[in-house]
Amino acid sequence: MVLGLLLVLGALAYVGLGWLQARRRQRLGFAQATVLAADDSALGAPTLRSARFRLVGRPDHVVRVGRQLIPVEQKPRARRVQDSHVMQVAAQCLLVSDVYGVRPPYGVLVLADGERHRVPFTRELEQRLLATLEQMHAWLASDEEPGARWMGGRCRACGYFATCWE
Repeated sequence: MVLGLLLVLGALAYVGLGWLQARRRQRLGFAQATVLAADDSALGAPTLRSARFRLVGRPDHVVRVGRQLIPVEQKPRARRVQDSHVMQVAAQCLLVSDVYGVRPPYGVLVLADGERHRVPFTRELEQRLLATLEQMHAWLASDEEPGARWMGGRCRACGYFATCWE
Protein backbone atom coordinates (compact mmCIF):
# COMPACT_ATOMS: atom_id res chain seq x y z
CA MET A 1 0.00 0.00 0.00
CA VAL A 2 2.76 2.47 0.98
CA LEU A 3 4.80 1.45 -2.05
CA GLY A 4 1.81 2.06 -4.34
CA LEU A 5 1.27 5.50 -2.82
CA LEU A 6 4.95 6.34 -3.30
CA LEU A 7 4.79 5.25 -6.93
CA VAL A 8 1.72 7.42 -7.56
CA LEU A 9 3.38 10.40 -5.86
CA GLY A 10 6.55 9.84 -7.89
CA ALA A 11 4.57 9.71 -11.15
CA LEU A 12 2.71 12.91 -10.22
CA ALA A 13 6.00 14.65 -9.41
CA TYR A 14 7.46 13.52 -12.76
CA VAL A 15 4.46 14.82 -14.71
CA GLY A 16 4.45 18.07 -12.69
CA LEU A 17 8.13 18.72 -13.36
CA GLY A 18 7.63 18.07 -17.06
CA TRP A 19 4.75 20.53 -17.11
CA LEU A 20 6.86 23.17 -15.29
CA GLN A 21 9.74 22.73 -17.76
CA ALA A 22 7.37 23.08 -20.72
CA ARG A 23 5.91 26.23 -19.17
CA ARG A 24 9.38 27.65 -18.60
CA ARG A 25 10.32 27.01 -22.26
CA GLN A 26 7.10 28.66 -23.38
CA ARG A 27 7.79 31.71 -21.18
CA LEU A 28 11.25 31.96 -22.76
CA GLY A 29 9.67 32.00 -26.21
CA PHE A 30 10.97 28.54 -27.08
CA ALA A 31 7.67 26.66 -27.20
CA GLN A 32 8.59 25.24 -30.62
CA ALA A 33 12.21 24.63 -29.66
CA THR A 34 13.89 21.39 -28.71
CA VAL A 35 15.96 21.59 -25.55
CA LEU A 36 19.25 19.81 -26.28
CA ALA A 37 20.93 20.56 -22.97
CA ALA A 38 19.75 22.00 -19.68
CA ASP A 39 21.96 22.52 -16.68
CA ASP A 40 18.96 22.23 -14.34
CA SER A 41 17.41 19.01 -15.62
CA ALA A 42 18.04 15.34 -16.14
CA LEU A 43 19.30 16.20 -19.63
CA GLY A 44 22.34 17.89 -18.16
CA ALA A 45 24.50 20.35 -20.00
CA PRO A 46 27.89 19.40 -21.34
CA THR A 47 30.85 21.62 -20.64
CA LEU A 48 31.82 23.14 -23.98
CA ARG A 49 35.58 23.36 -24.61
CA SER A 50 37.45 25.14 -27.35
CA ALA A 51 41.20 24.58 -27.55
CA ARG A 52 41.27 27.02 -30.48
CA PHE A 53 40.00 29.92 -28.34
CA ARG A 54 41.27 28.55 -24.99
CA LEU A 55 37.75 28.91 -23.66
CA VAL A 56 35.51 26.68 -21.54
CA GLY A 57 31.89 27.27 -20.59
CA ARG A 58 28.49 25.74 -19.97
CA PRO A 59 25.29 27.49 -21.03
CA ASP A 60 22.29 26.98 -18.76
CA HIS A 61 20.38 25.72 -21.82
CA VAL A 62 21.10 24.99 -25.44
CA VAL A 63 17.99 24.91 -27.59
CA ARG A 64 17.44 24.02 -31.22
CA VAL A 65 15.16 26.36 -33.12
CA GLY A 66 14.92 25.04 -36.67
CA ARG A 67 18.55 24.49 -37.68
CA GLN A 68 19.90 27.02 -35.19
CA LEU A 69 21.47 26.21 -31.82
CA ILE A 70 20.85 28.96 -29.28
CA PRO A 71 22.63 29.24 -25.91
CA VAL A 72 20.50 30.52 -23.03
CA GLU A 73 21.98 32.03 -19.87
CA GLN A 74 19.82 32.68 -16.81
CA LYS A 75 20.55 35.45 -14.34
CA PRO A 76 17.67 35.05 -11.87
CA ARG A 77 18.87 37.81 -9.54
CA ALA A 78 19.72 40.39 -12.20
CA ARG A 79 17.23 43.17 -12.85
CA ARG A 80 19.09 44.64 -15.82
CA VAL A 81 21.52 43.53 -18.49
CA GLN A 82 25.17 44.00 -17.52
CA ASP A 83 28.02 44.13 -20.01
CA SER A 84 29.52 41.06 -18.32
CA HIS A 85 26.27 39.17 -19.05
CA VAL A 86 26.49 40.13 -22.74
CA MET A 87 30.10 38.96 -22.88
CA GLN A 88 29.18 35.66 -21.20
CA VAL A 89 26.43 35.03 -23.75
CA ALA A 90 28.85 35.99 -26.55
CA ALA A 91 31.39 33.49 -25.19
CA GLN A 92 28.72 30.79 -25.16
CA CYS A 93 27.78 31.64 -28.75
CA LEU A 94 31.44 31.33 -29.74
CA LEU A 95 31.69 27.97 -27.97
CA VAL A 96 28.51 26.65 -29.62
CA SER A 97 29.87 27.78 -32.98
CA ASP A 98 33.25 26.14 -32.44
CA VAL A 99 32.04 22.91 -30.81
CA TYR A 100 28.94 22.22 -32.94
CA GLY A 101 29.98 23.97 -36.15
CA VAL A 102 26.75 26.02 -36.23
CA ARG A 103 27.03 29.77 -35.61
CA PRO A 104 24.16 31.02 -33.43
CA PRO A 105 22.65 34.27 -34.73
CA TYR A 106 21.98 35.25 -31.12
CA GLY A 107 22.00 34.05 -27.54
CA VAL A 108 19.33 34.64 -24.93
CA LEU A 109 19.79 36.23 -21.54
CA VAL A 110 16.98 35.61 -19.03
CA LEU A 111 16.80 38.04 -16.12
CA ALA A 112 14.77 38.01 -12.91
CA ASP A 113 11.05 37.38 -13.35
CA GLY A 114 11.67 35.71 -16.72
CA GLU A 115 12.47 38.91 -18.61
CA ARG A 116 14.46 37.84 -21.65
CA HIS A 117 16.84 39.67 -23.93
CA ARG A 118 18.22 38.57 -27.26
CA VAL A 119 21.92 39.20 -27.59
CA PRO A 120 22.72 39.34 -31.33
CA PHE A 121 25.98 37.49 -32.00
CA THR A 122 27.31 40.00 -34.49
CA ARG A 123 30.82 40.06 -35.97
CA GLU A 124 31.45 43.22 -33.92
CA LEU A 125 30.51 41.49 -30.65
CA GLU A 126 32.63 38.49 -31.61
CA GLN A 127 35.64 40.77 -32.27
CA ARG A 128 35.12 42.51 -28.91
CA LEU A 129 34.97 39.10 -27.21
CA LEU A 130 38.14 37.91 -28.95
CA ALA A 131 39.97 41.10 -27.91
CA THR A 132 38.79 40.57 -24.31
CA LEU A 133 39.95 36.94 -24.39
CA GLU A 134 43.33 38.06 -25.70
CA GLN A 135 43.64 40.53 -22.79
CA MET A 136 42.61 37.86 -20.29
CA HIS A 137 45.12 35.36 -21.64
CA ALA A 138 47.86 38.03 -21.52
CA TRP A 139 47.03 38.79 -17.87
CA LEU A 140 47.09 35.11 -16.98
CA ALA A 141 50.45 34.67 -18.70
CA SER A 142 51.92 37.69 -16.88
CA ASP A 143 51.01 36.47 -13.36
CA GLU A 144 49.84 40.01 -12.58
CA GLU A 145 46.49 40.91 -11.10
CA PRO A 146 44.27 42.45 -13.81
CA GLY A 147 43.94 45.81 -12.06
CA ALA A 148 41.50 47.85 -10.05
CA ARG A 149 38.37 45.97 -11.20
CA TRP A 150 39.76 42.67 -9.95
CA MET A 151 37.70 41.53 -6.99
CA GLY A 152 40.37 40.08 -4.73
CA GLY A 153 38.17 38.58 -2.00
CA ARG A 154 35.63 37.26 -4.43
CA CYS A 155 38.34 35.85 -6.71
CA ARG A 156 40.15 34.16 -3.80
CA ALA A 157 36.88 32.50 -2.75
CA CYS A 158 36.29 31.12 -6.25
CA GLY A 159 36.92 27.44 -6.89
CA TYR A 160 38.98 28.35 -9.98
CA PHE A 161 41.34 30.74 -8.13
CA ALA A 162 44.21 28.25 -8.18
CA THR A 163 43.76 27.73 -11.91
CA CYS A 164 43.86 31.46 -12.61
CA TRP A 165 46.48 32.77 -10.20
CA GLU A 166 48.64 30.01 -8.80
